[in-house]
Amino acid sequence: MVVSTQLVLSLITVAVAFLLVFFVYQKRKISTSALVGTLGMGVLILLLLGLDYGYIGLLTLLTFFLFGNLVTSYKYEKKFALGIAEAHRGMRDIHNVVGNGLSPLIFAVLFAVSSEYQELLFLLGFSGAVATATADTFSTEIGQGHGTPRLITTLKRVPAGTNGGVSLPGFGAAVLGSALIAVVSLLFLGSRAITYLGTLFFTVCLVAGLLGSLIDSILSATVEDRDPLSLNKHHVNILATLSGGVIAMLLGASLGM
Repeated sequence: MVVSTQLVLSLITVAVAFLLVFFVYQKRKISTSALVGTLGMGVLILLLLGLDYGYIGLLTLLTFFLFGNLVTSYKYEKKFALGIAEAHRGMRDIHNVVGNGLSPLIFAVLFAVSSEYQELLFLLGFSGAVATATADTFSTEIGQGHGTPRLITTLKRVPAGTNGGVSLPGFGAAVLGSALIAVVSLLFLGSRAITYLGTLFFTVCLVAGLLGSLIDSILSATVEDRDPLSLNKHHVNILATLSGGVIAMLLGASLGM
């Protein structure tokens, strides 16, 4: 019986992801609801993207999951003293999982029902959504640990933790987070990752992640916790990650990808 390389890689990725998620759960970085939601979403992504791409999608989400939890601990005591740190030592719950994972799941569904000529664009949308989530998490958790931010809509100085506050360190962190996902997402291209197409894919994913995180800041400054919509941060995350994915697809289509 011949076992395909993709199947072996899928099994290895699933095993590693399962162990790491449970390790983070044991460290009380995620709640029980987040554990169930994370594992469930991982299984869905694996099935929707199929044998060829499922393990790469899972690896992309796992990269966000691990590094997102790591940066939450960055200067935590300082953020806690300022009253802006994530509650319960940064423990994530099911709302965090849905807020950051729903959009990639939507693009995975669209990939599953698309024709082979559209597959690359939906993989790009998936990558752009995850890049947005990572860029926003890095920007928030690292940016809040440095200096006084400015409100993105007026550029006036505001206290750390203000919705829509941005800073230069935060922007640099967003670049780092988006680039991290852009690199991992190159695996979707296989051997084509080292061609001109790979350069385009990386650049589009990076830019989409940055623009998506800026949209998150704009929405946070204008509609989050405000009437009449009263959107919370998780709603804003969904809209921003959707925007990042759509931007990635539009950029990719305009470049003939």
